[in-house]
Amino acid sequence: MVNQTVEKVRWPQGTVDKARKLIGDRGNHFLKRMEGETGANISACFQCFRCTNACPVSHYMDIKPHQVIRYIQLGWREELLQSATIWVCLSCEMCTTYCPNEVQVAETINHLRNMAAHSSVAPREKQLALFHQTFLEALHHFGRVNEFWLMGALNLKPGVLKEKIRTGALAEEMALGLLLLRKGKLKLMPRRCRAMAEIRKLYRQQRGEMA
Repeated sequence: MVNQTVEKVRWPQGTVDKARKLIGDRGNHFLKRMEGETGANISACFQCFRCTNACPVSHYMDIKPHQVIRYIQLGWREELLQSATIWVCLSCEMCTTYCPNEVQVAETINHLRNMAAHSSVAPREKQLALFHQTFLEALHHFGRVNEFWLMGALNLKPGVLKEKIRTGALAEEMALGLLLLRKGKLKLMPRRCRAMAEIRKLYRQQRGEMA
């Protein structure tokens, strides 16, 4: 059974009058855009908190899953794109599974993450954002993910290798990589998917939506 206890909701700083003002055209515009692009019935959310209760990483989030949906209804786009939540989310879909109104919470958060990645907003979780970017680059190049290429490309991102050396994470990754190589679980050379044309078409369509 899911625990029904959640911490008190903390909304952005401001008065009630300011919040009411934001519910107007700004909120409706962003809400309709998100519903149109994700297919999620975000308007159906009645803040039962079940998504937050079911989330295994909600305690790491600055904006809880149920608050994400409410922020969209209010039109608080910038606050969402600047949050740590969109990068911390595991996309495990526990939130979606427990939603009584079948709101696609996980898909909504994933869409916000993609919006942030295509915007000029500085990510709150830089390392996670870089991993997300590199993961998408791998899909764009090969249509699939090769772990060796993925981690190599990630380590070439500005500041990543230096940070891993400082924390000792690089040595751990190398040891794990050698173990996987010995067991035949790690392929050194990536192979392209046969459906690359279709995959790149999807990328172009997605970028068009984000414009």
